[in-house]
Amino acid sequence: MIGRADTQRRGFTLIEMLAVVILLGLISSVAVVSLARADHAAALQSARWGFANLAAQARLAARTEGSAVIIRPNDSGSHLSAGLAFPVEKGWSASLDLPRDVTIRVLDAHANRTGPLGRLLIDRTGRSVDVIITIESGTAGGERWFMHGLTGHLTRQSVEGEDR
Repeated sequence: MIGRADTQRRGFTLIEMLAVVILLGLISSVAVVSLARADHAAALQSARWGFANLAAQARLAARTEGSAVIIRPNDSGSHLSAGLAFPVEKGWSASLDLPRDVTIRVLDAHANRTGPLGRLLIDRTGRSVDVIITIESGTAGGERWFMHGLTGHLTRQSVEGEDR
């Protein structure tokens, strides 16, 4: 009877426990990378929707107020403000705080330069020049969007070296 009791297993061996811990570590590292990608994509999408909403509000304000509206990012590109080009007392204004580590740049779509336009001017009829909007998130890259000046419609542009 004594020999028989020795052959029965009552728990996990140290090797089995180490294998389980290593597998859990690998699975959690893959999950952290996936969550970081999802967080990056959500931040870019939030900034894009926020910009599109701010531009739509600015177009509406330009038409209703009968005055040009300017949308300008701050120096770091992490905050956008919009207001009447010729401010009047209690004139329309709006602003957008971007998600952490996200910046927006406004570029002239038809100019032969790569520098930022710096601001977006919407005339009193709600029209603007065609612009390229770059939305970047930290060191993880970003997106380029073409905004049609007449309609305000955003179309994604592919960037060289980007796999779709």
